[in-house]
Amino acid sequence: MAIDPTSTSPDTVDPKTGRLRPLTAAQRKARSEALARALDQINEITDETDTDETWREIFHSIDEARPDRPLFEGQY
Repeated sequence: MAIDPTSTSPDTVDPKTGRLRPLTAAQRKARSEALARALDQINEITDETDTDETWREIFHSIDEARPDRPLFEGQY
């Protein structure tokens, strides 16, 4: 899923400093909502190998490789 680059409006960057201008509360909210929608869409992407058993094996294998610092103990 390729994403086309977005253009920045002239108001986005301060021409004197080259820095991004602060976002308004409404802009921040809109960006947060767009991010939440995108993450929800990504979360729905699965295939036949995306099973609970597969993830248990992955978590267990990661913990086996780092017995002194398990990340997923109790999740498999």
